[in-house]
Amino acid sequence: MSPEVASNTFKHESFSANDPDSITIIGAGPAGLAATMRMLKLGKKVTVYDRLQPPLDPSDSSVWSAEAGGVERFYLIGLGGRGQQSLDEIGAWEGELGVKSYCSEVVGRKDWSPGSEEGVERVFTDRPYTTMVLPRDKLCGALYSKITSQYDSSSVLFNFGTEVDINSFGDDLDSKVSLTITKCGDGSKEDVCDATSPGVSVSCNFVIAADGSSRTLATRMAEVSATKVVAYEDDNVRIYKTIPLKLPKEWRWDLNYSARTADGRFNLDALPASKDGDYCAVMLLKEADGLAKEGADAKVMREDFNRILPQFSELIDDDVMARVAKKPPSRLPSFRYVGPKLHHGKVVLLGDCIHTVKPYFGLGANSALEDVAALGSIFESHPEAEYSLIAQEFTKRRGREAKALVKLSRGFDRPGKLGFATFILPLILDGISHGMLPSIFAPNTIALLQASKANKDGVAIQYSFNEVIWRKRADRVGQITVLSGFAWATAKTLAVVARASGRRRIDVAVGGVLLALVGKVVGRVYGNLKDNSAGELLIKTGQDINGKGGAGGGLKALDNESFLMDARGKQRERDGG
Repeated sequence: MSPEVASNTFKHESFSANDPDSITIIGAGPAGLAATMRMLKLGKKVTVYDRLQPPLDPSDSSVWSAEAGGVERFYLIGLGGRGQQSLDEIGAWEGELGVKSYCSEVVGRKDWSPGSEEGVERVFTDRPYTTMVLPRDKLCGALYSKITSQYDSSSVLFNFGTEVDINSFGDDLDSKVSLTITKCGDGSKEDVCDATSPGVSVSCNFVIAADGSSRTLATRMAEVSATKVVAYEDDNVRIYKTIPLKLPKEWRWDLNYSARTADGRFNLDALPASKDGDYCAVMLLKEADGLAKEGADAKVMREDFNRILPQFSELIDDDVMARVAKKPPSRLPSFRYVGPKLHHGKVVLLGDCIHTVKPYFGLGANSALEDVAALGSIFESHPEAEYSLIAQEFTKRRGREAKALVKLSRGFDRPGKLGFATFILPLILDGISHGMLPSIFAPNTIALLQASKANKDGVAIQYSFNEVIWRKRADRVGQITVLSGFAWATAKTLAVVARASGRRRIDVAVGGVLLALVGKVVGRVYGNLKDNSAGELLIKTGQDINGKGGAGGGLKALDNESFLMDARGKQRERDGG
């Protein structure tokens, strides 16, 4: 069926809602384009709307090269097992124009502890997946190129530079979703549409909202349904600037490089932006830092790098240093999720608009692609189902995952004493308990998030976020039980010794000594670990992806699934400090 062309003040094409196979997707970011490809693979006719202009050509060196400023302009994401499996399911990973061909592989990492001149290099082994890194915008370009090379306008219609609002959600069985489409002017930005004409009303059978941080439909849905947008106040604000690096040939071009200052002032984390030694480093700073502002002093920045990060300073020429100092900083997103429903009527929400997290371990981007894979599998297993039932099933499969992802990620980001209680102490307990009883206790949370298990077909898949949460809850119960038993046994032993010796106060004396020793040990552990990034904490607790502790076991837990793998930062921050 030919597309309808609205004869208003701007050209707009959409497939008729009279065709039951026509659906609408809002957003042409990674999740929206992945969903487009998945629906096309199912034989649907897809109309796509996005506020921005078409994605850039992923093969155009004039866009992505360091000389063109492409290294620092586009932030990187890492595709781990979750993302790679999801892209493979939709046919976008392997082959000609596949996303994989545009990625740089990361096989390990090299970390510099504060004050150390020699970094510690680790190459990961025995993992079902290695992390593949590429700019987020290049991922969009790769997906868009793949779609347009395989499908024509009889199957997919793109409407770029358009804003979408919703009038009705198609609540009734026979009703349609009603949208208003507005043309955006040249002055429009990612979060602001400079409307140039009156809106056009269109009807849709089914809408997939993947509009990312704008969350237009999520906000509207929350106004009329049980869906709620839960946003957390950011109590550990961090901002960043990106720095292009050109690595010398004696450096490996397939590692994640990271370092941090001893005073917790900032972290530096670098991942490959190309296969030719171009790296993008992210300098993560506190909001009040002098280098964090627009128009910072390049001379001061150079002096700081020479003093505390000389290994990176020599990779940054004066022009780049001046450019980085001058440009405004970017801010990490705050944590939020949508729930308990991810749908209303015949509209579903997926991707960043339902789970926004700080990109420490790449969980947000990879989970967005998992959302797409889950929706595709629902369509595939229920080919004759009503769209409203498809939407309901999607909430059942992914609703709790969105909440679990955000809660897990936020637990890694709390400052000060709260950070010690929610992040560091559990790492210590997990390192001890798993090391002593690996058949009972699982490895730490970060390791478990990167670990794999075999599904019914023997294929390696990663644990769901809910599975991780419930497993760690069970571990906490077990750890408390073991510690309580140890305390009870200690008390009984002291009582027996006291009765046998006739020294009525020996229990108090011995107990005091033991408590003092335990306190000293805990204090030293806390002092050693509280200031470390997530990566260094895992190094010191000796955890790998398979939960094998001890020196020399390798740090397989760190899947480097983001451009900010080490950006967990220091844990000693106090409220307001």
